Amino acid sequence: GFIHKGNEFTVSTGNGDTINGDALLLATGFDLFKSERKEEYGYGIYENVITSADLEAMFRKKEVKLVSGKKPERIGFLHCVGSRDEKVGNIYCSKLCCVTAVKQAIEVKKIFPASKVFCFYMDMRMGGALYEELYKEAQEKYSVGFIRGKVSEVAVNINNRLVAKVEDTLVGRPLKMELDMLVLMAGMEMSEDAVRLAKETNLQMGENRFFKPADHHFGTNMGNVNGVFYAGACTAPLNITETISHARSAVTEIVNYLNTGRK
Repeated sequence: GFIHKGNEFTVSTGNGDTINGDALLLATGFDLFKSERKEEYGYGIYENVITSADLEAMFRKKEVKLVSGKKPERIGFLHCVGSRDEKVGNIYCSKLCCVTAVKQAIEVKKIFPASKVFCFYMDMRMGGALYEELYKEAQEKYSVGFIRGKVSEVAVNINNRLVAKVEDTLVGRPLKMELDMLVLMAGMEMSEDAVRLAKETNLQMGENRFFKPADHHFGTNMGNVNGVFYAGACTAPLNITETISHARSAVTEIVNYLNTGRK
């Protein structure tokens, strides 16, 4: 935590040290949504329901496989897990899920060219340079199937395969999809440490439950406490490019603050 007296901040570190400063930059990042909270998707219940972070770990180890050790033949990617969801209190878009799902779907197809890969989405939001081209490539080059609809429930059948119930809103009919593996695209939330910090201090949180900046257009780096600044995804979901830009802006704001009498 930190103590704010006058124009000075005293920060306590994890190893018991204290640091004094005239400005405070918070870059507390984010936490991935805990997918266990969406019990209907079976994470933590069915062994081959995993998260996008779990799949990335498999990519790093070069061991993409089912718990049984077999190769997955039918893989589904479920977008917006913990995002755009009033039931869990997160109505915002996490911005990275669609891009990550398309990227991971392509990687799976490269590893298992004969596999069937499907993405279940609400709306495809591929903001960013070349992302739309990636989406097109996934369909045309890698034959990834995109099904517009929300998965309502995941179960396991007698063959020990996952069964996802989904409403295909483009054709207007329900589907039951058999899958070997389901990847949940977990959204972004304010980190638990940041939530705790906000409760212990006078820092305000916005409706999205991230730190609330002084202004969402012209003061995204500035907090409601004089001398406190924000950088990165502690104020809202941001991608890497946006985070770098936001951090650079924060440094500029701090230099201006220190050079103009700390008003």
